[in-house]
Amino acid sequence: MKVSEKGGLSVYGMGRFPITLYKEQWLKLLDLSAEIRAFIAANDAQLKTKE
Repeated sequence: MKVSEKGGLSVYGMGRFPITLYKEQWLKLLDLSAEIRAFIAANDAQLKTKE
């Protein structure tokens, strides 16, 4: 992780490019973690995994 030039939080290691969001976006995403996990579980058959 690092702070980007524009003040966002960049997370590395998820793919080819970093994922960069502003602080309030990360906090909102983290607040939705239970809903995201439930969505993944409910749609497991349709979702692919990257190997």
